Amino acid sequence: MSSPTPKQQKTFAAIRITGGFAAAIVLGYSFVANVLAGQPVEGPVLLTGVMAFVGLGYAAYYTRSLSRIAAADKDAAKP
Repeated sequence: MSSPTPKQQKTFAAIRITGGFAAAIVLGYSFVANVLAGQPVEGPVLLTGVMAFVGLGYAAYYTRSLSRIAAADKDAAKP
């Protein structure tokens, strides 16, 4: 099985970045809404906040991956 083309790698990274940010936004909103509603920051509410940060980390990792793919693609295109 051959490896994905640079265009496919860029597409996969962009999808993962979008998904990570979407998860971080939804979970972050849920965390903030619960805290502002007076829920203690423990148990499920704390885990929701942690998962929001995990979503941001996921998006950041694939943003860095996308940057490396773009740089390699740019270097390959130079004459």
